[in-house]
Amino acid sequence: LGTLKAGGAYVPIDPSYPRDWLAHVLQDTGAPVVLTQQRLRDSLPPHSAHTLCLDSDSADFALESQDAPVTSVTPEHLAYIIYTSGSTGRPKGVMIQHRSVLNLRVALAATVHADARPGERVSVNAPLSFDASVKQLIQVLDGHTLCIVPDEARADVGELVNRIAQDALDVLDCSPAHLRLLVDEGLLERKAIPHRVLVGGEAVDPATWRHLAQAPRPRVFNVYGPTECTVDATACAFDASPTPTIGRPLPNVRVYVLDRTLRPVPVGVAGELFIGGEGVARGYLNRPELTADRFIPDAFSSAPGARLYRTGDVVRWRADGMLDYLGRADFQVKIRGFRIELGE
Repeated sequence: LGTLKAGGAYVPIDPSYPRDWLAHVLQDTGAPVVLTQQRLRDSLPPHSAHTLCLDSDSADFALESQDAPVTSVTPEHLAYIIYTSGSTGRPKGVMIQHRSVLNLRVALAATVHADARPGERVSVNAPLSFDASVKQLIQVLDGHTLCIVPDEARADVGELVNRIAQDALDVLDCSPAHLRLLVDEGLLERKAIPHRVLVGGEAVDPATWRHLAQAPRPRVFNVYGPTECTVDATACAFDASPTPTIGRPLPNVRVYVLDRTLRPVPVGVAGELFIGGEGVARGYLNRPELTADRFIPDAFSSAPGARLYRTGDVVRWRADGMLDYLGRADFQVKIRGFRIELGE
């Protein structure tokens, strides 16, 4: 949040990742500054960035001005770069602009969070290197409280159920697999049950969908979207459909189901999902060929320079205007919500 306020774009790096991965990200971005903590400083590979330790350098920070920084940032400037798994074994940095992040904020507020109350307590339950964290962090812009879930609670289902009560969470964000474990742990029998749960990152099984669609609390939403389209592109409440679906596009998002000649397919026919609109990323950092392959001109838009992102996901339109997810058109897999390219 401090990086954004200062006018910069942030690039999250997870110290638990392999050193080769960290070295690639630091070199690829050419980041001028690394924000870290003293205990993690030595785990970083060699780099040329200026290192600031948020704990041991705090005395120096106290000498800085307390006035809000003045920036010249526009909606087209970068807000963040998040690296995803690459099919060639080389991670690729997805460049997301401010306009896309703020559209995500207003789109979720108009749909998933339409019944939000003032000052809700929202879980930050995703690692910062995972783009799901973005939709959690931006809730602070609407006056909500961010409750950061530590790693040990994220890895221990019983501890997470306890923290939901301890923090009095109103909104929980997790993968479908994680939610199933929480339900098995007795979440629905507790007094402290979140008002809303957002699940994404992998397909929801029909039994879980039916079970939670009938529960009075929480109201569960299935949200779908690749990192290249700013976290979420479509959404659907479990109680709005009898079977699992990724739902309808969020506001200012356009979706198309196309065949191999890039022509729309009829309702009920499988095709590849293409996404356009405000959420589409600028592209991949320093990867012009890959950007040109995955981000193609939007032939359905009259806006100059409009592009579509080729998701690689196979879907079909339903008669009710929702989308059913059918699988992948390539070798990408999802493990506990994390996107894995087998080449890497």
